[in-house]
Formats: sequence, structure tokens, C-alpha cells
Amino acid sequence: PGLSYRWLLNEFPNFIPADGRRFISQTTGNLYIAKTEASDLGNYSCFATSHMDFITKSVFSKFSRLSLAAEGQCSWIFPPSIKARFPADTYALAGQVVTLECFAFGK
Repeated sequence: PGLSYRWLLNEFPNFIPADGRRFISQTTGNLYIAKTEASDLGNYSCFATSHMDFITKSVFSKFSRLSLAAEGQCSWIFPPSIKARFPADTYALAGQVVTLECFAFGK
């Protein structure tokens, strides 16, 4: 409870905004980037903040580097996989729109 995640690129306080290409899961803390670009190259660190009662504590992760692969593409190398996490029980009302997200990884 009260845990939030932000990611920064290269140095504090250059936080990465969530936009159409980048998503930060507030459940897992993972950063997802769809179709990396040259501007994504650099060192990434997760900034986690815990809000408990009247105490706030923040920590940085170690940096992970996003660099160019042999083909000249920005890349972290991941084996192919599809990640989907849904609650054990998911409910929807008849006639309502439901959006489920899944993430595909791979190179």
C-alpha cells in the first residue's frame, strides 16, 4: 500500500513520462517501451517511493543500460514471451467495454 514507481533516464530528475510508447506498471514497477528509438538510449533507474502514514521513503535501483544492438537497433535482449497478468476474478457488465492489456517481449 502506498507504493509508487517512476523511472528516470541518465540522471535525476529526468523522469520518463508515460505516453503512447512508454508505460510504467504501478503494480510491478516495470517500465515498458514500445518500439525503442535513438532518444531512448541511456541509463535507466527505477525510483520507488513508499508512503506509509506520515513517513515517505524513496530508493533508486541500480542503473540498467539501453544500448545499440548489432543491427543498430536500441535494444535490451529478451527471449520471446507474452506477459499477461489478470486478476483471478475479472468482472464486466453486459454491454460494457472491457480493455485487457498484455505485453509481448522478444527480439
